[in-house]
Amino acid sequence: MTTAGATPIFQDIFAEQWDILPPAMKAHYANRSFSNDRVVVSGHLTIRMGPLLLLASPVLKVLKMLTPWAGDDVPCTVTFRSEPDSRAFIFERRFHFPGHAPYVFRSKMIPQGPHEVIEYMAGGIGWRCGYVYENDRVLLQHRGYVWRIFGVDIPLSWMGECLLGRGDAFEEATGEDRFRMRMTLGGGLFGRLTEYSYEGEFTVTDIQYAE
Repeated sequence: MTTAGATPIFQDIFAEQWDILPPAMKAHYANRSFSNDRVVVSGHLTIRMGPLLLLASPVLKVLKMLTPWAGDDVPCTVTFRSEPDSRAFIFERRFHFPGHAPYVFRSKMIPQGPHEVIEYMAGGIGWRCGYVYENDRVLLQHRGYVWRIFGVDIPLSWMGECLLGRGDAFEEATGEDRFRMRMTLGGGLFGRLTEYSYEGEFTVTDIQYAE
């Protein structure tokens, strides 16, 4: 449980659906805004990449967008952090690919109102998505891309989907402190050549509340 009077960042995002989320989802999204809260989940992911993305591996590694390699049952630890001066929800993903040093991919989610966030990645590219709980799943629904320049979000409209494709994801509780998830990115100008996906199961291993 959070401290009295504290509000998790995602309580406002899920809005009227927050109270019906299963315990694993509430633990996953326990971080409060304007704090130093930290939640850690650990698991394994199976990652698939289209041929063009595999060729672009060195570029992805430099840009710190997605992962530069594919693999089966890749160990992954994700730390969700809050910031003491914002409502941001920060992802820090640490992948342990065999034969490589740990690879870290960071992004930041900013609430946009009930059931909507923008997830910003390296270079200011943002994925706008809906957040809803339906049929026992948390659904992340594609709503387009933006590019943040000097604090202003510029919609990328059709160009973003042509180059990057559509992103969609779901999360589903599999126990009191476990959930499985799947993310897909595809359908752009180059079709299957640039498809990307990962899926796996995670366990919430640590929750720390700090002012």
